Amino acid sequence: MKKYTVKCKFLSPYLQARFSERAQKKLETKSGTRAKIEDNDSWKELLYKDRGGIYIPSKQIRESLVNAGKGVKKKPYGNFKEAVQSYFQVMPMKIYIGKQEPDFINESYPPRKQDGFRVKLLHPGFKESLKFEFQLLIANEEIDKGTIKLILEKAGLEKGIGAWRAGGHGRFEIINFK
Repeated sequence: MKKYTVKCKFLSPYLQARFSERAQKKLETKSGTRAKIEDNDSWKELLYKDRGGIYIPSKQIRESLVNAGKGVKKKPYGNFKEAVQSYFQVMPMKIYIGKQEPDFINESYPPRKQDGFRVKLLHPGFKESLKFEFQLLIANEEIDKGTIKLILEKAGLEKGIGAWRAGGHGRFEIINFK
């Protein structure tokens, strides 16, 4: 098993989106036209935070790596998606970012899936240049370091993590890989 330490820096704002069962129920019952003033603290339900502070769940990074693996070609054919799913593990489960509060609150009005009504959504946000670090465990000795680094770079620059990735949020670069 190979173990790498990966240090990253956000290139664009990172918006958290913890859609717990409780947060989903609130979105089901309200619509944008009836958004209430007491919703100003609703961002707290989307925040990944415990006694240790605010964290990035490792599953966000892992999913970004899996999606990036689709774009890395494997010889003689195929891609690395299944290899990433099978052999890549991101540790620890909670990647603490050294903060107790978000840098800003991002307000948006996305449509609900069931009826198209727009709802007010407040995401806890973090400014670009925020740094984070994690361990990457690879259970396949045959995957070379260059391929692993390429998958990491594609995950950060093309896929990102968190909410509103399609709008360019949550993009990060690798600043140290050893």
